[in-house]
Amino acid sequence: MTTDYTYFSIIDLAVDEAFLQHYLDPDLASNQFWNNWLIDNPEKRGDWEEARKLVEAVLLGLTDYTRIYLSEEAEEALLQRIWATNHSVLPQPNAAQPNAAQPNAAQPNAARPNAAQPNKGKVIPLTIRKQSRVLAACVVLAVLAGGYWLIRHNNTANSIYDKQVSTLQDPLIEKTNSLSEPQLIYLPDSSTVLLFPASKMSYPTTYGNQIRNIYLSGKADFDVRKNPERPFLVYANEIITKVLGTSFQVSAFEKDADIVVKVQSGQVSVYQEKEYVTSDQQHSEKAGVLLLPNQQVVFKRTGEQFNKAIVENPVLLPATPAGAFVYDETPVLQVLKEIEVAYGVDIVYSDELLQSCELTANLSEEPLRGKLDILCRSIGATYEIVDAQIIITSKGCKKI
Repeated sequence: MTTDYTYFSIIDLAVDEAFLQHYLDPDLASNQFWNNWLIDNPEKRGDWEEARKLVEAVLLGLTDYTRIYLSEEAEEALLQRIWATNHSVLPQPNAAQPNAAQPNAAQPNAARPNAAQPNKGKVIPLTIRKQSRVLAACVVLAVLAGGYWLIRHNNTANSIYDKQVSTLQDPLIEKTNSLSEPQLIYLPDSSTVLLFPASKMSYPTTYGNQIRNIYLSGKADFDVRKNPERPFLVYANEIITKVLGTSFQVSAFEKDADIVVKVQSGQVSVYQEKEYVTSDQQHSEKAGVLLLPNQQVVFKRTGEQFNKAIVENPVLLPATPAGAFVYDETPVLQVLKEIEVAYGVDIVYSDELLQSCELTANLSEEPLRGKLDILCRSIGATYEIVDAQIIITSKGCKKI
């Protein structure tokens, strides 16, 4: 095998001919190749295993799992590839028979002496031995598929989501998105949830009576109707996101190493569930992370750490006036204040060093980072983003 698999994704592996042949009919050479490759590329073992599970899921028609990676059309195309490869690797009716009496008969393509030539050009019926090999291959495939179903079933049954909802006393309403595009769901208080593919959520039938609790496995955008007397809580794996009224996104798939919460408007507090539930209110507030618009937090599940940052593409807040960010010899201190207000970000700089700096530029069409790039280049400064803060470093500007 000469293919460089270093940069293959899960889907690339799943549709690769050599990978499928190894999955359906492994031999000594393929075992040796993939074992060596996994030793040389230990960071790709997770992708390799996911690709194997994806092939099994496609064969079983487990759409909840396959939709994580594939559209319906892509799944059908992969299924056709699997069957085509399966047809090519399984013994065919006109294949030559191995000679069990010969010492070298272990080679599957070895022709039977005195038998292959007289029958050349004719269809040789499957022998009982060959029928058994086909049956064995089918049994192995069924066992693999059945084992995969059991693993998935047990993992689902023991997931954090299932443990959370199993402890609730009130009946639940559950929504599952098995489609290939996000699904809009309306809650009883007129809040909305945009539930992404391969995701599910639940809420009790008593939702809104005192508190508003949502249980999520997967990814969803929330637009919450403001009600200070009834907090809105999203339980997603090991974290709880608490809001009064805002727009935010939670991504918490069971298989992912990270949980990500992004805020579009308003503010939210994010806690570890064990801290929020087992401690008093004062302590839990200290243990949480406060997020403002255009901020996000990544919770590392293995190390149980919160990493706060600015979202990749910050957006203007609704109150930003039209025609903003056009400057003509405008003090840079004023420009920075306007950017802070417009994006809801915190910019750290020295008033003293920047008090003589001015800017002439049209930044109206630039994203946040574009605005900062142009501003810093114009005054000979630099900036970096650390823990959701923008830090500007400058030597100042000389008065002309």
